[in-house]
Amino acid sequence: MWRLAAFVPWLAPAAAAAPALAGTPVISSAPDSVAVTLYRDPARPVGNAIDRTNPTSFALIAETRTVTLPPGEVTVRFEGVASGIVPQSAILFGPDPRERNRDAALLSHKGLLDAFTGQQVVLRRTDPASGKTVEERATIRSSQGGVLIDGPRGIESVYCSGLSQTLLYPEAPATLSAKPVLSMTTRDQPGGTVTITLAYIATGFDWDATYVATLDDSGKSMALLGWLTMASGDDTSFTDATTAAVAGKVNRSEDTRDDTGQQVRWQAESFNREFGCWPRGSTSDPWYPPMPPPPAPPPMAMAMEADGIMVTAMRRELKADNAAAPAVVAQSEALGDLKLYRIPVPVTVAARSQKQVAFLGKDRISGQLVYRSKASGTDLESPQMLFRFRNRKADGIGEPLPAGKIVVYQGSDWGRMLVGEGNTPDKALDEEVEWAFGEPTQVTIEVQTGEAAARQGERATATIRNANPFPVRYEIEFPLGDGMTYTGLGKGLVNKPGKRIWSATIPANGTVRLNWRAAGNES
Repeated sequence: MWRLAAFVPWLAPAAAAAPALAGTPVISSAPDSVAVTLYRDPARPVGNAIDRTNPTSFALIAETRTVTLPPGEVTVRFEGVASGIVPQSAILFGPDPRERNRDAALLSHKGLLDAFTGQQVVLRRTDPASGKTVEERATIRSSQGGVLIDGPRGIESVYCSGLSQTLLYPEAPATLSAKPVLSMTTRDQPGGTVTITLAYIATGFDWDATYVATLDDSGKSMALLGWLTMASGDDTSFTDATTAAVAGKVNRSEDTRDDTGQQVRWQAESFNREFGCWPRGSTSDPWYPPMPPPPAPPPMAMAMEADGIMVTAMRRELKADNAAAPAVVAQSEALGDLKLYRIPVPVTVAARSQKQVAFLGKDRISGQLVYRSKASGTDLESPQMLFRFRNRKADGIGEPLPAGKIVVYQGSDWGRMLVGEGNTPDKALDEEVEWAFGEPTQVTIEVQTGEAAARQGERATATIRNANPFPVRYEIEFPLGDGMTYTGLGKGLVNKPGKRIWSATIPANGTVRLNWRAAGNES
């Protein structure tokens, strides 16, 4: 009996279910357990969001499978591997492998046409004379561009009549798979039931860090909650996976950056039915090429709202600011010079989706709210707000801080309100951290310049006004090595690498002025 195999991907030839013999492929349909370790794209600038439709980094996948092997050399077909697998990175722990192959022939319309070229199929069509559905046996002669068949009516092109036409196939060829496949051929081995581990790199993954901070009323401390946002653009879902993320910059070989078989898979799956058809109507009618296919569907619908993200873990209340915090938090581990964050419970890394898991929670981090400008000659940048702290346990944190985005809130009479947003690079232990998160509205600065003097340099006066009902700390950075010499700043400057810093406390509703001269260095 003939079946419509193009739309029943679960159909498989009977030989696949038969006991494996020497030389017959052994099919491993799915892993028993899997571990997924995501790496951040080092080339993606800090602050740039992950491309949800096409994540640009990679993951290390480790799958544990149980297979029964006949003695001798055996080809094992691993189904359900990541579609973005990099074949040359695959390692098999168990039987000693001899060779490996990435099978890009997926069960698809184009794949079926290629597999049955030169073979007989059934053409189901609407008869143009009677309007009835008829079935005719025909042989596929070509599937390059269009489909040519040889049947009772001679050689003709399918899908060009404008009427309903469908090809029916007798079975799904053993060479086609509904899921991505990696095959490995073992060396001569004794056979039996064995547990093996398959590890490989797969592209189409990425992750990022997001920090949610809440300043206290004094601006001298903040509560902090950090989230890992993990993205998968792969077609394969990994259920109940042991999941982790690696922080830090990892060197990436060009050999494993692009060789993912994406172009091959696209060519195998895509097929334009009307390509090569003669124009309908008369020869004088204009002909327009068929419309391109619609864009790929968006990633899997997120929970909560269209742009939301699936959130793992239940929540409880933080003592510091009454903000919600997850009960499950990723645990940090050392990985050479890098840092690994392991989720303590199994999670599902779903196909084409994002997931968030907390990795950091601190009730109180001691620091200081600072207003700052940077000098360039006699010009000053617009003021910025920043929170400065030392990344050490004595100040309430002492954890490596991966690069990511910062969102800062502060309490008010109307509840917690957004103060600003910013970005942070990777920060190590015991390093001074400055998180800039926005421009103030109540602290302003005005610069007036004098006439240029050949020897003394141009004079500038900065007037800093604080309209807040509380005093604020203000700093101006004067860079070193920018080709300028700054004089007349007075005493009390603090020297830091690459800059000198002037600071003052601006009283509530008060004003402070600073004079300096800037002259270009002689070459």
